[in-house]
Amino acid sequence: MRETLDCAVLMTPGHEAWVQDWVGRQHGQQGRLRLHAQELSALAPGAPDTRLLARARLALRRFDGCLVPVAPASLSWVRTVLANAGGGPRTPLVALVFDITAPAILDLLALGAADFIRAPACTDELRARLVRLRRAVQPAAMPMPPGTPGSAAGTPCATHAIREPAPLYGARTALRRAATRARLESALAALQAQEAIQADEPFRQAKARVVAGFEREYLRRALSRHAGNVARAARASSKHRRAFWALMRKHRIDAAPYRQGADGSPGASG
Repeated sequence: MRETLDCAVLMTPGHEAWVQDWVGRQHGQQGRLRLHAQELSALAPGAPDTRLLARARLALRRFDGCLVPVAPASLSWVRTVLANAGGGPRTPLVALVFDITAPAILDLLALGAADFIRAPACTDELRARLVRLRRAVQPAAMPMPPGTPGSAAGTPCATHAIREPAPLYGARTALRRAATRARLESALAALQAQEAIQADEPFRQAKARVVAGFEREYLRRALSRHAGNVARAARASSKHRRAFWALMRKHRIDAAPYRQGADGSPGASG
């Protein structure tokens, strides 16, 4: 019998009506996948916008995964929320991207999204990805030595908590990091395959294009992590503030979209 999974569909800014309509059209369940429209502010009452995901982590643990719609207008908000979500285990986040560029998708993956799918959303694909993510994080069963409480040769004890050996924590951390690198490399390869390959491009021109792309994404990621604060972003990047500003002017990057508006609403991203 196939397992039924529960997926929260987060109502990101500008997607509230779409999420409710889409979940309603799926009748909440499709192909052994139950969908639940969720508002982050309701899961984390009183939390500032930048800390919503971090505060809602415990409430989201009851779900097997979260689907996060991301469009150009909500991209900066999602970036900020992911950057402030903190580390540690959490419910896997799958980004549902609407007209988002390849570098922006890679940025979301680097900030903590576990995977992505492109709109229009396919519930069968979403369930398959959630199943894969669940299997990736489930630790392998470890045989217990004879005489251990709860083992076949020992005295059974239903309330005994089996703790992992200390060296295993470091191994699991290394495995998680390796899985993250593999996911990013896989996503990059898939996205690059969709873009035109300019085989006859001159070396200098190709190098300049790649360097410019790196600089743009580095600046955007730094500004996203520091909510548009140029001074802090420059300091974290080990660059002088004037040099950081010069790069922003060179690539026509404005810090305003990465800041929260005065009324608490997120800015749009270009």
